[in-house]
Amino acid sequence: MKENRLIYMLLHRFRQYRPDKQVLLLVAICTVVFVSTAFYYVYSSPPTGDEPHFLVISQTLLKYHSLNVMLDYTHGDYRTFYPTNLAPHVSYSASGQLLPLHSIGAPILWLIPYYFWGRLGAVLFISCIAVLIILNIYWLLLIMGISRKYALMVSLAYMLASPVYLYSHLTFIEPIGALLCIYVLRKVLQKEISTADILVSSLLLGILPWIHIRFALFEIVLFGAFLYKLYASNKFKNLKYYVYFLLPVVALFVLFEIYNLKVWGTLNPTINEVNDIHGNSKPFAALPFRAILGLLFDQEFGLFISFPVFIFLFMGIVLAMKKQFTRYNLLLLALSLPYLLICTTFRIWSGGWSPTARFLIVLLPLGSFYMAYALEQLRSILSSIVFALAMIFGCIYNLLALVPSLNSFNDGRGRNRALMQLWLFHHRVTDFLPSMFLSGQNRLFVLWISAYVVLAVLMLYAAKAKAIHLSWSKICLRGWRAR
Repeated sequence: MKENRLIYMLLHRFRQYRPDKQVLLLVAICTVVFVSTAFYYVYSSPPTGDEPHFLVISQTLLKYHSLNVMLDYTHGDYRTFYPTNLAPHVSYSASGQLLPLHSIGAPILWLIPYYFWGRLGAVLFISCIAVLIILNIYWLLLIMGISRKYALMVSLAYMLASPVYLYSHLTFIEPIGALLCIYVLRKVLQKEISTADILVSSLLLGILPWIHIRFALFEIVLFGAFLYKLYASNKFKNLKYYVYFLLPVVALFVLFEIYNLKVWGTLNPTINEVNDIHGNSKPFAALPFRAILGLLFDQEFGLFISFPVFIFLFMGIVLAMKKQFTRYNLLLLALSLPYLLICTTFRIWSGGWSPTARFLIVLLPLGSFYMAYALEQLRSILSSIVFALAMIFGCIYNLLALVPSLNSFNDGRGRNRALMQLWLFHHRVTDFLPSMFLSGQNRLFVLWISAYVVLAVLMLYAAKAKAIHLSWSKICLRGWRAR
């Protein structure tokens, strides 16, 4: 009898916690796509942009047990992953020593895989981060009440036709920030949380400013939201939960300030880090409107031009302006507005020599609910066709950006390097796309913005017409049955 009870309990536990088939499918597809791309990128292209400088930090820590990256630059140790001369990215510390200009958080996180496999290990670490981003998008959508069908569709869209794929094989810090933020957001929105959830969330929040001080904006908002969730669910009945939550994040914050004081001679971490990809510019050096237009519609850095599937995300924002989504909407507003205001008021709003949507990629997974909600609400033939075509175009762009090598990177010359490979009516496609870096582009911007607005209105109208048709069909059916 005892053995039968034990078997029954084990079977019950297995049924309760058996893995979701769609989760297994996502893991399998993501792993194959991201890891195979990582191998191809590492063995076909050298790192570029800020990539080699992050790798230099890891290499210096392992070889010299120091942050003195000038030892690496001077001795040419970086030639194991970068074939030509590399101009140092350094800044003077409080003691006058030249130390890394970039944040040290990411190079420390991928230190172990770098130790075993060098650059490939760091890239595979980012690929794993990308897989976890897609899984967290799927789980977030389920928490928000999205059906499994649309949760899977949107997760696949983010995997294949969004900047998540573009950054899944690059040693940039933005994917790490995206994962940490979406995980904590998911736990804030989750009905019940465990002790492990509290500890992990606190640890991830504490890591955010180590990755980059820009991400401290997310830490502040998510810290407050999580603390309020603990209070709303427990009041002061279980004080240990508050201890579990505060201990890791406070400890990491204190360590971060000690590091800044000892190395940079200040408790203000923005002195060095905030300028590392903005050409020593300062926030609020320019009005944000031009940068916002560029982040959305510029052919090199604009989200809509390279990844049109995100038209559904912005439609979802409009459709989700309902009381039932107030908490989510306010959270997303608090997370997005300060961050965008900072990023769009620098002189170099694009992020420099980098792929499309470098700054936006941190926010895009957080807003995945809007895309899923729009698709679930529209459910028309037109929206299905637009979604499929946008998916196909996004996939094509990601492949064009990968082959030949480094085509994903743009530098503000007015021509998208990946799209220059496409031709239409004996002209390059880039001739028909707007650019913030060329003159006489106003008409193109107006044309593309108008096209997106008209398309969105048509999809909303088609969905409304379908809903009216279904309502009349039901009324007629009831009347026929009444006879």
